[in-house]
Amino acid sequence: MTIESQIDYILSCQLPTGTFRLGSLDARINPYFTNLALLPLVELGECDCAKQQLDWYVGHLNADSYVNDYVWQDGTEVDTGKADSEDSYPATFFFLALAYVDATDDFEWAYETREKLYRILDGLIALQQQDGLTWAKRSWKVKYLMDNCEVVQGLYAAEKLFAAIDENRGALQARQAAERCADGINSMYSEKKDAYAVYDRHFPNWRKWYPDATSQAFPVLSGMLDPDSDIALSLYQRLIEHFPRFEWFETGDLYPWMSMGEWACVMGDAKRAAEMTIAAERLYIHGPRHPYWLIQDAAGYIRIKTMLGATQI
Repeated sequence: MTIESQIDYILSCQLPTGTFRLGSLDARINPYFTNLALLPLVELGECDCAKQQLDWYVGHLNADSYVNDYVWQDGTEVDTGKADSEDSYPATFFFLALAYVDATDDFEWAYETREKLYRILDGLIALQQQDGLTWAKRSWKVKYLMDNCEVVQGLYAAEKLFAAIDENRGALQARQAAERCADGINSMYSEKKDAYAVYDRHFPNWRKWYPDATSQAFPVLSGMLDPDSDIALSLYQRLIEHFPRFEWFETGDLYPWMSMGEWACVMGDAKRAAEMTIAAERLYIHGPRHPYWLIQDAAGYIRIKTMLGATQI
C-alpha cells in the first residue's frame, strides 16, 4: 500500500466548510485531530487543505478564544458546545500554522491573522499554572503529561511563528511559557517510579494501555526526552514488557494509536514500526476495524512509512 492512498483518504474527509470530519463513516469534527492529521500532508506538499483548516479554526474561536467540537449534520456544522481539551487544541493549531508557513512562506497569512494568533496564545497561556503545566481545560483542572508535551511543542512553534512576522512580544511570551512548561514536564518524572506521571502525581499502571502506557511515549515524541537516554530506553522497554505485541494492536483498545508506531521508529525499532503498518492495513484499512480508522490514524501511518523511508507516492 502506498502513502498516496492515505493522503487521499484524509482529503476525502474534507468538508465544504474547509475543515474535516474524523473519518469516512464519522460525522464528528474535532479540531485537535484534524490539526494533527494535516501535518504530514503539509510536509508532502498538500498545503491548501492546511490553510483551509487554519482559516476554519480562527473563524470558529469562541468568546474565550477556544474552539469547540462540531458534528456534520444534514450538510451543516452543529456546535457541540464543548471540546475535549482547551490546551491541546491551540497547541496543535500552532504546530500546523508553523508547518504551513514554513512550507509556503505565506507570511502574509500569519501577519493578517496575528490578532487571532495572539488570542489563541493568550487562551493557551491562561491555562498554565505556577508549576508551568496547563490544565486540560478550565472546567477540568487536571494536568496531563500528554497534553503538556503537546503544549510545549505548540508554544515553541508559536514562538517561531510570531518571530517570523517580527511580532517580538508574542515570540517572547510564547518562549517564556514554553520554558515554564518544559520545567513542569521534567518535574513529572519520578526516578523511584521510573516513569512520568500520567497526570498530576498519578503514575502509570503499565497493564493499562490508555492513558497510562501510551502517555509515556510523549516526552520522546515531543522532543522533550532524548530517545537515546536511559530514561527513554527504560520506558520503551517497559512498554514492550507489558504489551509485547502492541504493533499487532493486542492492547485491549479498538483504536489503533499509530503514535506508538512513531515511538517505535524514533527508538530505532524499525521492525515493530513496519509490522504496525502491515497490521493496520489488514485490520483497519482493509479489515473489520475500518470504522475505527480515523484521519489522525492515516496521518500516523504516513509518518511511520515516511520515517521508515517509504516516501515514494
